Amino acid sequence: MHGGASTGPQTPEGLERSRRSTWKHGRRSAKAIAFRRMLARTVRDLRAATRMVEEQ
Repeated sequence: MHGGASTGPQTPEGLERSRRSTWKHGRRSAKAIAFRRMLARTVRDLRAATRMVEEQ
């Protein structure tokens, strides 16, 4: 009725787009993980500095 089942991507561009299609976000990429760790370190350092100022 509609022309049959899809044969999938055929061009190199389509194949690349298909390969990357499961990448929903970069949350688990090495760059994202390193950035979150840096933020966590910064927050810990700021909290420690705040405690030191409050104690004085």
